[in-house]
Amino acid sequence: MAVDGTCAICKETVAAKKMRAHVLGHLEGRGGGNAGLVRVTNSGSVVYWMYVRVGSKASLDDLDTLIRDTWVECCQHLSAFTSKAASYDSTESSDGYSGDLESKSMDANAIGVMSREGSLGYEYDFGTPTSLTVKMVGPCPGGGLGEDDVEVVARNNDVPHDCGICGAKGKAAEVCSSCMWVDKECLLCKKCAEEHEHGEGQDEVDEGTFLPVVNSPRMGMCGYTGDDRAWK
Repeated sequence: MAVDGTCAICKETVAAKKMRAHVLGHLEGRGGGNAGLVRVTNSGSVVYWMYVRVGSKASLDDLDTLIRDTWVECCQHLSAFTSKAASYDSTESSDGYSGDLESKSMDANAIGVMSREGSLGYEYDFGTPTSLTVKMVGPCPGGGLGEDDVEVVARNNDVPHDCGICGAKGKAAEVCSSCMWVDKECLLCKKCAEEHEHGEGQDEVDEGTFLPVVNSPRMGMCGYTGDDRAWK
């Protein structure tokens, strides 16, 4: 399910499949050096997506910071970009995460790496991972973007979720993290959350069980609450 998104340049709502052309239309003819347009999506079924303009001298570390701030950061976990041959790690001591891949630094130039590879895998938190796909989808003018800068230029709108208990359309507001890994419905409206076996209306409450429904592929994972610091 691909949902519509919002262009950060004009604030217009645009269909997901038309957003790349829409963004490039805004940037066509602008000067200011070279930059690349990158699409970041959740791996598997593409529900969550964003387009990021990446400066010509920006590093993978810069892109990692933007992804963390926008979509995944909860407890300062490790992260890595991976290609077929190499793993670009957020720390030099990744404790063997790279496996058979050559371990490299995220100081590498983001546009250079993606121009060679086409797309990269990205993983945040190797214990409870959130997996993304990062793909170079074309060059774009720099405009007012600094050579070292990265910025979100478009992002999917809120994804509506139905309550898994009563079926209320688009009303899910809470995720029961205790039920995510078992054969139970974990997306709940506020009323059903109160009546849930792990909810506030019960005698025993699991500390930290409920997390908010948020616009992120890390929804319900670890302690993620969706600050969305990079999307104001």
